[in-house]
Amino acid sequence: MTAPTDTPLKKQSKIPWSIVYFVGGILYTIFAIWLFMDGTWPILAWICTISAPLGFYYAWGAWKQEKRNRDDA
Repeated sequence: MTAPTDTPLKKQSKIPWSIVYFVGGILYTIFAIWLFMDGTWPILAWICTISAPLGFYYAWGAWKQEKRNRDDA
């Protein structure tokens, strides 16, 4: 019999991090395109353009980690 204090402290996240990072990369891409078309904030547009691939890179890394954890279980 287990006591309520014996429950694991680390709970599983409901939304996978790979999806969160992927959506963030898409949003940065859309924002960069919108800023380039507007033309009023070109520096911010370049920052978003550089940041968008990072979101996709982190999504790929999180997907690999989630897959590795799923295979180990």
